[in-house]
Amino acid sequence: MLRLLLAIAGAEVRQAARVAVRRTAITAALFVIGGVLLVAAFFAFLVAGFVLLAERYDPATAALIVAGFMLIVGLIFVLVALLRTRRPPARPSYGAGLGLSAAPPPASPAAAPAAAAPGPAPSGKAEPDVSTVLAIAAGAALVGLILGRRV
Repeated sequence: MLRLLLAIAGAEVRQAARVAVRRTAITAALFVIGGVLLVAAFFAFLVAGFVLLAERYDPATAALIVAGFMLIVGLIFVLVALLRTRRPPARPSYGAGLGLSAAPPPASPAAAPAAAAPGPAPSGKAEPDVSTVLAIAAGAALVGLILGRRV
């Protein structure tokens, strides 16, 4: 009885694996076909742009315009890729804001009044002054009002 149940379960697993593989293969084929069609449409767009520019300007100028456009777009993609490869800043450890991190404890109770003094926060970032925040908000509101009136 147990052998029959295991055989049925094995058949179900194999069938599910076949369905999953078939579904993945069809999805991959659709992605490939879609990608090829997008590349073909992109090249057709470039050719149409070249023909349009060649009628207005001479063919050499049209080729230079298309090449310059491609260069700028390619450089943007390379810069974005380079920015994505940078390592993200290290995240603080779990509980760092609660004093549960691996940082050493304060040296003595005499250092506590110095820590309570105004200045940079324990995280190393300075607390913004209220007047600074209000000045920035007022400046943003004024710029928004000026730009809103011009539109």
